[in-house]
Amino acid sequence: MGSSISRLKSATRTSIAWAAHACSLHQFRLRGKVAILMYHRVLTREEVACQAVQPGMYVLDTVFAQQMAFVRETFTVLSFRQLLDLWQTGKWDKQARYCVVTFDDGWLDNYRHAYPVLKRLGLPATIFLPTDYVSTNQWFWPDRIAHLLRSARSAEQGIKHVQQIERVLLNLFGVAGESLGKALVNDERATDQLIDWCKELPKDQIEMLIAALAVELGVSVPVERVVVNWEEVREMSQGGISFGSHSCSHRIMTTISPSEVSQELEQSECVLQRAGIDYVPVFCYPNGNSDVAIQAQAKAHGYEAAVSVQMGVEGTHPRNRFALRRVGIHNDVTYSIPLFSLRLCGLLSRTK
Repeated sequence: MGSSISRLKSATRTSIAWAAHACSLHQFRLRGKVAILMYHRVLTREEVACQAVQPGMYVLDTVFAQQMAFVRETFTVLSFRQLLDLWQTGKWDKQARYCVVTFDDGWLDNYRHAYPVLKRLGLPATIFLPTDYVSTNQWFWPDRIAHLLRSARSAEQGIKHVQQIERVLLNLFGVAGESLGKALVNDERATDQLIDWCKELPKDQIEMLIAALAVELGVSVPVERVVVNWEEVREMSQGGISFGSHSCSHRIMTTISPSEVSQELEQSECVLQRAGIDYVPVFCYPNGNSDVAIQAQAKAHGYEAAVSVQMGVEGTHPRNRFALRRVGIHNDVTYSIPLFSLRLCGLLSRTK
């Protein structure tokens, strides 16, 4: 029953998207606005098949190429610096449709798959870097959790791992965690629930969870590099890509102390300014989490703006320059140009 409803919703959404695209709804709805696109990963179909990657975290390379061609012909594509200058000078064309392309996290596939497309089309973009991860083999903790659980599911004895997972989660989350254990082995979607729970935990508890799972499941995290290195960053910087801060450690700002927030803001900015790259003073909150105090800290540290993950577009005068709205783009809801344009219009409200 659930799958039938899901298919019906998908078919309805697709029909609406084609109708809206046919009448060029995006051209009218986005006039005088700027759509700040939020991407994470750009992957080949083969890479998706062999990796533990959440649906809301990627677009296929072929889909990305189509989207960028559409953006190029439909919008005035700005660098983030140009957008800031337009707001500063007030030289905003109310008849234009503006677009800024951004990527969070600095994934290696941004360099391998996205950058060649952007360079070929002559499009600027901004990548927000968590500076502690650049030129390292370190994985983000959600991807380590997803990898461990995916490995457990694929193992022949996968069902035998249920008790081990239940035991680990019981210690950390109580009865609710224990009940999630069986789902994690049988249903890949349960991994997203565990990751959401962990976002509320201190970093040391997350690391304890990962270490315990690795021991119990007998699985280790691969050591291949998944984030760009500084040589790749400098190459992209010379090819029209600018870089902003995504903190140092990628910790969620609302889970750490104000002094730690200041340290993340200041140190990441210093690293980027000294790297000899096209740096733009815009901060990207890890996981999109911020509050009024954190936004004030970002401003006090000299950032000119900051981006959130809240869905929406901005206009001549942004509602809050330190919580700029963006349009999250991922494959499951924007795999065709009609669906992509409908998403830009704000008529596909799903953010994950």
